[in-house]
Amino acid sequence: MTRNTTLIPFVLSLMVTVIAAPAEAENIAKKVKSIPLGNDTLNVKMQLGVPTEKIGVSRYYYQNNQVVVVDSTIKDIRLAESHKKIKIRLKRQLREPHSENPISSLRIGMSVAEAINRAGQPDSIVLGEDWYYTSKHRIEISNGRVTHTETHLKATLETLDWIWLNFTEGGLLFMNITLALIMFGIAMQIKVEHFKLLLVNPKPVILGFASQFLALPFLTFILVLAIRPTPSVAMGMLLVAACPGGNISNFISSLAKGNVALSITLTAIATISAIFMTPFNFAFWGKLYSSTSNLVIPIQIDTWEMIKTVLILLGIPVFLGMLFTYFFPKTADRISKPFKVFSIIAFIGFVVAALAANFGYFLKYIHLIALIVILHNALGLAAGYLIPTLFKINEQDRRTISIETGIQNSGLGLVLIFNPNLFDGLGGMAVIAAFWGIWHIISGLGIAYYWARKPLDTNA
Repeated sequence: MTRNTTLIPFVLSLMVTVIAAPAEAENIAKKVKSIPLGNDTLNVKMQLGVPTEKIGVSRYYYQNNQVVVVDSTIKDIRLAESHKKIKIRLKRQLREPHSENPISSLRIGMSVAEAINRAGQPDSIVLGEDWYYTSKHRIEISNGRVTHTETHLKATLETLDWIWLNFTEGGLLFMNITLALIMFGIAMQIKVEHFKLLLVNPKPVILGFASQFLALPFLTFILVLAIRPTPSVAMGMLLVAACPGGNISNFISSLAKGNVALSITLTAIATISAIFMTPFNFAFWGKLYSSTSNLVIPIQIDTWEMIKTVLILLGIPVFLGMLFTYFFPKTADRISKPFKVFSIIAFIGFVVAALAANFGYFLKYIHLIALIVILHNALGLAAGYLIPTLFKINEQDRRTISIETGIQNSGLGLVLIFNPNLFDGLGGMAVIAAFWGIWHIISGLGIAYYWARKPLDTNA
């Protein structure tokens, strides 16, 4: 009886809090909006009370746009209403003369030194404070006066276009070496007999190739046009779709009772073909998309840069891996399985490394892109299953082609994204590729678990 009596006030208090919270938030929003510009800080405190958080900032003004600097790092970029459609410029565009607003080359997360190097000195610098009354209500103070009020602040996909995910030279080197080792390990498993299936039973091989290199990029482009994400998110989706040959597809196919021989053949063909097809697919679909986006796409400037990068990241390790297998077949057979385990662990570490230096941004914006990645991955898995179904391919091969299409080489995508000569750590692209790297493992294992429990229909 005593316990129940004690719980009643707690439950009532909780109900009152839940019911009152929206009304309180609405009340704060009205009060913040009612603060006139130019009001001094004393009057603000009299009307709103003491803010829950004060952040000292330096406001760097480029024309009417504001770059908010805290501790020598850009924490926010606030565009004037008339400049909402500023074209974003990447590092390699800075060498070219242009009439764009200099703020177009700046990013959240960039140091002041890097910002000035890219955009030059600001028109003016004003010291001030940001007063937060809740996480969604802010008042900007400069020279002791209110210069702007903002209500209902929230993370948006548009913000991702302006985020710079920075990587040290050491971090980039680690990513490049890791990817090279992964591709070397995959190449060690590529043998001449794996291509015999193309001659013996070409239909599923051709359909698997078409599903990865033709259908998925095309369907991704249609998806981008349908959901209209922001430019950097759209480009991340197109890049991931252009990077086939995930390093764990063979393992997942075996768990799903798929055709492992077909999986290995498709991985071998995809690994070699990606050296040329990845730059081609991204260039083709990226250019089609860029005509309607507000992002300047580097592939338009120098297609050779991407071909050269992919050639180094994929071509050399794959060639060396196949060469090693040719001259040392026994050694290759002995170490190929441990290397496969290493490649899975290395890939997970690879994605973790990509996120570690920028984990705050990832956590802040993951909810915005999670559904997009899940939908995109489901589209790949579904297309990979339905296309061979239309051509009356057996169930075991359908499973394999589905997995090969839905498991992408997001590691390659991440390395390209962090390359300063290509995408320079563009936020939306990096978050999409990083979450792809996590999600396609989860979805792949999930569908493998489902198929493993479902008997194969030998007549299908």
